[in-house]
Amino acid sequence: MRCWRVVLLAGLFVVVGTIVPLVATAYLSWRLALVTQENQLDHVANHTLANALKLFDDAEGTLRELSRADLPRCSPEHITHMRKLAIDSLATENLGFIRDGVVLCNVWGVTEHRIPRAPANVVLPDGVGISVNYRAFFNPHHPMMVLHLGDFTAMIDQMRFNAPGSDGAARIDIRTPGGILLQTSWAQQAAPAAPAGDELLVPREAKGWSVLASQPRIGLYAHLVSIKSLLVPLGAIFAALLATLTIWMLKRRYSPRGELARAVRHHEFIVHYQPIVELATSRCIGAEALVRWHRPDGSIVRPDLFVALAEDTGLIQPITDQLIATALADLGELLRANRHLHVSINLCPADISSGRILPILKAALAGTGIENQQIWLEATERGFVDIEGARDTLAELHRRGHMTAIDDFGTGYSGLKYLQRLPVDALKIDKSFVDALGTEAATSHVTEHIIQMAGELKLRVVAEGVENQTQVNYLKLRGVDMAQGWMFSRALPADGFIAYCQANLEAHGRPANIVTVAAE
Repeated sequence: MRCWRVVLLAGLFVVVGTIVPLVATAYLSWRLALVTQENQLDHVANHTLANALKLFDDAEGTLRELSRADLPRCSPEHITHMRKLAIDSLATENLGFIRDGVVLCNVWGVTEHRIPRAPANVVLPDGVGISVNYRAFFNPHHPMMVLHLGDFTAMIDQMRFNAPGSDGAARIDIRTPGGILLQTSWAQQAAPAAPAGDELLVPREAKGWSVLASQPRIGLYAHLVSIKSLLVPLGAIFAALLATLTIWMLKRRYSPRGELARAVRHHEFIVHYQPIVELATSRCIGAEALVRWHRPDGSIVRPDLFVALAEDTGLIQPITDQLIATALADLGELLRANRHLHVSINLCPADISSGRILPILKAALAGTGIENQQIWLEATERGFVDIEGARDTLAELHRRGHMTAIDDFGTGYSGLKYLQRLPVDALKIDKSFVDALGTEAATSHVTEHIIQMAGELKLRVVAEGVENQTQVNYLKLRGVDMAQGWMFSRALPADGFIAYCQANLEAHGRPANIVTVAAE
């Protein structure tokens, strides 16, 4: 009997000793989850408010600067001034001049149609009027917030007020001074319904702006269900841990990140080369190296399907290193024999800001016989967010003789003042703007503005995505230096590009001059 009692007590001790810590752990983890949830919601609310204030202050400052300009209204000088202000502005999508309730001109020029003035929902004490949910002709799918000051207006895309960094699980209400509802997060419909009083609310207010972030509170029962595998007896816990470990390993192996990491380890990336043509002579002067993921089953994965994941996980850096090594191996003989040719390599933001690429590139080129001037480097505008780090890296690349370019220019927020601080040699016009040439699209004039800006800064221009002769004629007429796109050739494997270069050389001859960086 005593034996059974000991066994019973031991069993009870084991059960209690297992359950009590698990229950305590479950409760504490739930409390920690609540604190984490509150902190995350507080972070989203603060960042949303700060973003709204930054956008509004920037647009208001731009509007006031426009109103102070002593220029004939809607004159070419006045419109040029509006364009420069809009380019330099972080927030402003468009600026306009109004007379008798009608927009007479904006950054696109003198308006050809009667565009009525958006009625103000509220007027602030400093005289600035605010209109919300205005549908502009150049972007009818995005509601605009319009600021009014006298005879001038400034537009901000309301989508830019969305909570930065929000994971979509919170509802964010943004109100302007005067209490006008500007934006409600789409997650208002996606979030699960919560009982009254069972919702976290985080209000924030500054300078008349207010933000209310809300989210259903994590329930104790739901939290316990989510960790129920920890509440079973010790034997089952061990089995669950093994199952969890197995599942984790399988997920790690077959998740997109795991597949990409395996591809890096097995060097599954190949490079295709899209020719870059000198418009004035039709000569091929180089190519952009475009990475492709060649999977074991023979399928090819486009970069737009994995580059973002690679950047988020840090795998983009070994991919870049493999791309450089592959490009030099593929085209080394061609580049050594044709000093007028170059290969352009895309860099990720981390490589630009940190300078990591500098020793990598130096080591890769050592002993190859390829000149530095034959390796061009390019990065999107996101790569220059850390402008000080980017400037140091670009300056060193420039000193070594490498050409540097901003890729997909015009899709970010780089203005003239911003570009003047960076030692770049060329701008690459994004395909979306080239596609709009000769159309009535709102972006059809952006290309010309970019070309003008490049001319002011003495930068070369490369047009991407050129597909027809009309675009070629337009670009040549405006002095664009280089272009790439299906008009000339699709991206080719190495042997195809080498054959293309040989045929182009036979047809157009070798250029007299080699493109180099500008003198210091």
